[in-house]
Amino acid sequence: MFDNAYLASFPTIPHRTDVFTGRFGEPLHPWLPLAFSATTLPELMGRAGWATQLTFDCPHLINGGHNFDYPFHGWHFERGNEVDRHITDDAGPDRDDRWARTYGERMLRFTYPQYVRNNRYRWLEEQWPAPRTFKAAGEFVERNRRREKWFLWIDSFDPHEPWDPPDHYVALYDDPDYDRGHQMMGWEPMSALSPRDLKHVQAHYAGEVTMVDAHVGRFLDRLAATGRDKDTMVIITCDHGTNAGDHGLLSKGGPVYEQVGHQVLMVRLPGATPGRRSGIVQPPDILPTILELCDVPLPEGLQGRSFAPLVTAGEDAPFRDVAISGGAIHVARQEEAHLTAQDARWCLVDWTDPAKRELYDKSVDRAETHNVAAEHPQEVARLHAAVVQFLRTHEAHPALVQWFETGVKGDTTGFRWCDPYLDHYVQYFMRALDEPLHGASSKGAIEESGMGYIAKAGG
Repeated sequence: MFDNAYLASFPTIPHRTDVFTGRFGEPLHPWLPLAFSATTLPELMGRAGWATQLTFDCPHLINGGHNFDYPFHGWHFERGNEVDRHITDDAGPDRDDRWARTYGERMLRFTYPQYVRNNRYRWLEEQWPAPRTFKAAGEFVERNRRREKWFLWIDSFDPHEPWDPPDHYVALYDDPDYDRGHQMMGWEPMSALSPRDLKHVQAHYAGEVTMVDAHVGRFLDRLAATGRDKDTMVIITCDHGTNAGDHGLLSKGGPVYEQVGHQVLMVRLPGATPGRRSGIVQPPDILPTILELCDVPLPEGLQGRSFAPLVTAGEDAPFRDVAISGGAIHVARQEEAHLTAQDARWCLVDWTDPAKRELYDKSVDRAETHNVAAEHPQEVARLHAAVVQFLRTHEAHPALVQWFETGVKGDTTGFRWCDPYLDHYVQYFMRALDEPLHGASSKGAIEESGMGYIAKAGG
């Protein structure tokens, strides 16, 4: 168990690019499709003789040409999560309560109707995407139980919002009938929630986590039933955490505080001694770790470092000094920016405006509610210096380095957000087939959202 695993590139697709490539980016990956030219973890495993399989229900991996299926020998997609363009019908949203109306007033006016169409006829737990995904993963193991070497990437979207597990999971934490007729799913505006409402939303989140845990357990039982648990390394991790009322937020928005930045990371290697590790690790470190433990040569150009010794040594040891996390910064367009730097004790939300910098002492304030930047200027300076060094090391544009160093943005000449072949890329869920389905134009939706043309992708 790694107690200090922290994200790097944020959120969904940037994180997976970190893991697939073993690189942080320049300095962090924006939300863009996986490049065909990238050298990836599944590709490297495949070259070394491993059969590779992607089993997933996260629509972002392939919808809109995101290309994360490309490096695998085979892939299996369970449909229906969130913005997945799975089903088109003429029934429309089946709710007209106050929460559904708030969804229609925000960017969720595309997401919510699609989600309803995808899932209006599911009733039983096994119809939810996560249970179907882990069932399909178990079937892969059974079909390949005699194969000497295989690499399986299971990618479950849940416990992502909307938090709407079956009622029997909500009942573990609250009265599932509290929101009968106006189900709450974590998409509600915080300003509209009473304390009692928030408690119920938190119960939905806890219930969804419990559902996913249950089906992870069923998959592990199935792995054991085939006997392959005896020679299979298992890594359980996530892309990021979430706010469940923390900092006045729901979901993952806002700066990367502890609730969002702290990741699950558990590694089970047959024969290794169990224990907890306090070393700071980040997603780009996963690729070199897997390759080393599987005796696959490491390619050139990696920015991650293998933490295999922390898995095999049976004892704790230092690893990274500081973790840097955040969304990619569009230095040519953004008016302000921030990154998070933290070690095992301190967390700095490092804004380009020095007056906005926030420092939290996690040893006494894990929820990060009390900004102690004024009381500990030396810690602010130390972690801020780590941010600037990270930017330089990871090939940030000079204007971005200057912005964090001085508070004044430099000359952005030559800055590119993406490769030229992606100049017209727009996140697919920002340009749904909305005219016949929603009565609005995709161009208007993009402009109203503040996205511009990929202006804040990955934020």
